[in-house]
Order: sequence, then C-alpha cells, then structure tokens
Amino acid sequence: MAEDKQTQEEVETTETTSQAPTTYTQAQLDSEADKRAAKALETAKAKWEAEQAKALEEAKSEGARLAKMTEDEKAKEIEKQRQAELDKREAELNQRELSTSTKSLLVDKGLPTDFAGSLVALGDADKIKMAVENIQKTIQETVNKQVEAKLQTDSPKNGASAIDGANDPFKKIMSQYKKK
Repeated sequence: MAEDKQTQEEVETTETTSQAPTTYTQAQLDSEADKRAAKALETAKAKWEAEQAKALEEAKSEGARLAKMTEDEKAKEIEKQRQAELDKREAELNQRELSTSTKSLLVDKGLPTDFAGSLVALGDADKIKMAVENIQKTIQETVNKQVEAKLQTDSPKNGASAIDGANDPFKKIMSQYKKK
C-alpha cells in the first residue's frame, strides 16, 4: 500500500511539472540567441576555411603541373584555360540576350513574361518564336471559345419577345399621336 501511494505521488509530481509552462528571462533568451549565432558563425567559418584550403590546394597542384611542363606546353595550357573562360562568358552573355529577347517577344505578343524562363530552356531563338506563336494561338482560341459559350443564348420558349398585334404597347402609343 505504501508503494502505491509513493507511485501515485510520483505520477502527480511528474504531471504537475510537465503542465507548468517554462518561462525565460530576457537575459536567458539573449544568451541562447548568442550561442546559436556563435555556432552558426563557427560552422560558416569552418566551411569557408575548407573551401579556401581546397582552392589553395588546387592552385598548388595546378602550379606544380604547370612547372613540370615545357614553355610551349605552358603557353598552350594557359591559352586553353583562357579560351574556356571566354567560351563560358560568351555562353552566359548569349543566355542573357536570349532571355531578354524572349521577354520582349512575349510582351509584343501580349503574353505574360512568366513564360520566359521555360522558353529560354529551348535554347534556340527560332524554336522559342514558334513556341510563343503556338502559345498565343492556343490562348486566343481558348478565349474565343469561352467568350462564344458565354454569349450563346437560347431563344425564348414562350414567345415573350414577339411584340406584334394588339398587345404591342408601342403601337398604342403611336396610334395616339397619329390621330392628332
């Protein structure tokens, strides 16, 4: 029986401690924020240092490789690297130019420029132009079909639109003016 009381007290104690909200002072919160910021900075610094060490090691190995080459081989290798860099820059420039021309084409056709990113992925100006024309044609056809569907009405079934004969209110009004 004594053990049952003790177990009940332990359960009640744990229930009361788990229900009580934990409150922190501003100093404790600031301390925790500082610890997290310091940890994040430490991680970023370690990552940066690893990248720098890797870049330095690559530069050293490239230098050692170039040192083993003859003058002609060095010149060819440097020219090859320079040409690769120029090709990379030219590709980036062409990509930007293609993106700009695609956006311009979309604006000229009255289409949203949100399509530009997807269309630039085609990579060829002629293909992009054809795709834009197809998109415009498809959108225009869809809009026309929807407009026609909205404008389409059925004729009245009870003959309410027929205003001929003795029930025509306009004829009565007109007949009054004709008599005078």
